[in-house]
Amino acid sequence: MSPDERGFASTVDRALARARLTAIAGAALWGVAALPISRAGGLIVFVAAALVSLARISRASVLRSLERATPEARNLFITADELTRGRLAATDAVKARVFADAASRASSVDVRRAVPALPIWRAAIVAGLAWAIAVAVRSSGGPVQQRVQPRADSRTVARDSGMTITAVVHPPSYTGLAETRIVDPAELRAVEGSVAVLTISAAAPRLTIDHDGAVQALTPTVAGGFADRVPLTRTGYLVIASDAGDRRTLPIVIEPDARPTVRITAPGRDLVFAGGNPAVGFAARATDDYGLRSMSLRYTKVSGSGENFEFAEGEIPLTLTAANARDWSGAATRTLEALALHEGDMLVYRAVAADARPGDGSAQSDAFFIEISRLGIAAGDAFTMPEQETRYALSQQMLIVKTDRLAKARASMTADQFSDASMNLAVEQRMIRAEFVFMLGGEVEDEEVEAERSVELQAGRLANRGHADLRAATVAMSQAEKLLTAVNPTDALVVERNAVAALQRAFARDRYILRASPSRIDLDPKRRLSGDLSKAAGWSRQVPPTRENRRVAQLQDLLKGLGDLAGNADRSRMAVLAETALRIDPQAPGMRQAATSLQRATDLWAQSTAAEKRRAIDAAIDAVSAEAKRALFNAPVDLADVAPGLRRALAERAR
Repeated sequence: MSPDERGFASTVDRALARARLTAIAGAALWGVAALPISRAGGLIVFVAAALVSLARISRASVLRSLERATPEARNLFITADELTRGRLAATDAVKARVFADAASRASSVDVRRAVPALPIWRAAIVAGLAWAIAVAVRSSGGPVQQRVQPRADSRTVARDSGMTITAVVHPPSYTGLAETRIVDPAELRAVEGSVAVLTISAAAPRLTIDHDGAVQALTPTVAGGFADRVPLTRTGYLVIASDAGDRRTLPIVIEPDARPTVRITAPGRDLVFAGGNPAVGFAARATDDYGLRSMSLRYTKVSGSGENFEFAEGEIPLTLTAANARDWSGAATRTLEALALHEGDMLVYRAVAADARPGDGSAQSDAFFIEISRLGIAAGDAFTMPEQETRYALSQQMLIVKTDRLAKARASMTADQFSDASMNLAVEQRMIRAEFVFMLGGEVEDEEVEAERSVELQAGRLANRGHADLRAATVAMSQAEKLLTAVNPTDALVVERNAVAALQRAFARDRYILRASPSRIDLDPKRRLSGDLSKAAGWSRQVPPTRENRRVAQLQDLLKGLGDLAGNADRSRMAVLAETALRIDPQAPGMRQAATSLQRATDLWAQSTAAEKRRAIDAAIDAVSAEAKRALFNAPVDLADVAPGLRRALAERAR
């Protein structure tokens, strides 16, 4: 076993061990929750919960968890595991490359994130509630009185700050997760699309709540206290302030709902057929973190030759098999005759799956080709692309199909969805243009002048006509990209069609187009350095001015404020700095950590010693220094221009 293979296997084993330990710990807590009923009942619940939890854990499930925690792996871990277990055959070179990539990715995986301890927390909450109810029943000697026993820290928070916050987080219904209730939370952590219902008890006539810069005033309800409903759609912050001067800062951490993972398992490669009517068996598999809604096999059929191509889209129904709500497989078999494929035709197919989230939660697999060509030797041996020039006419025509489809679907899409789809098409247009210009060997500044200088007049005219058409095509592609970026697909369609027309004119038989030489030729050394170099001596490169990095300046101010706070601790100043840290960047873990440390010290101000307050400030300085170090090293600024306080903090952090 190679070192890379051992490193990858070690990561998988650690994740598997953590999953089993989490399952056993959760089962033990379930048994503790049942102990108030009877000891025998607690033991039975523990054994049953442990057996059920361990039965759900397998190497395959752990690998899927690692894949979800590392989306950029793209099925790399599963492939490496199949090679290790001998289920997939490959050459030694391929195995070495796969294990090297898998070991590199696995070394950066956070196993705690891939295998979270959520079952332990759920069981702990249930066990705590069960024992609280049992203690209440025994102490009252009668029916259970509905009382909320806050944590020791919560009681202190309520007394010191004069404000108590109860948050009930409702996850999206399609996830199947239960709601959670937290008293005086240090942060709000929820799945994307959740809603937090806040109940705030404060001795003030009025509150304001700032959600990512949007400030709203709250008035007391009829029952007393304050209430608000906060949609949790992105990582951010909440700042709750009262007229009495109390402030609470809560980081919001959103766990995104990942799109489904889809892959073609058969054939899983490009195919070329010389003829006949063979049957092709299609198979696909899709997984999702919360549940799948649909799965299908879609295709685009390309017909035609030369510069004229026709596209037809369709769908092949799959026979679905669901292992559970989150793991589906599908299969279908079609002959070439059933797919209506003839000589020169090409079929591009891909699997598409959607999860249960509202809107478009779909994802698609890699696309594969089936081509009918007399040049084909055996199925799957090769894939013959069109001629290099006509390939870009085909790509541009496909972009027209997508743009037209987007324009027609505008009424059924939200503004954000329509804008994102248009931006994606702009990226595709940019890629087509970049590859096309690269194939031509770069752009010419003035094609007509260059053609007129040709020795042969007729050849020069042809070059002039062909290059002018190519220039018009590239300019039209640039215009289409700008219109798609501006979310204007209707006008972009016109320009895209102009680009295809120019390409077809340039690719005609009487046009000139620059092509790569099919064989190597020797360069003429006599022609080297033969140009006019008189004007090159006085040229100097103009260095553009460096843009000011606003983030570094903000971190400088924050570190300076924390340094002043360490010398003279002040409660109100500490609360303001906690809020400032989150306003700079609520998505940075270091800024959330600094804000949480400062807010906790503010809430426990009267009960904390000077040493505890200093430790909280030092923890915030460490967290902000780490973020400042990353921002500084990524910023186009000189270390000499940085404030001395920030340089000193970075030096201490480096030590």
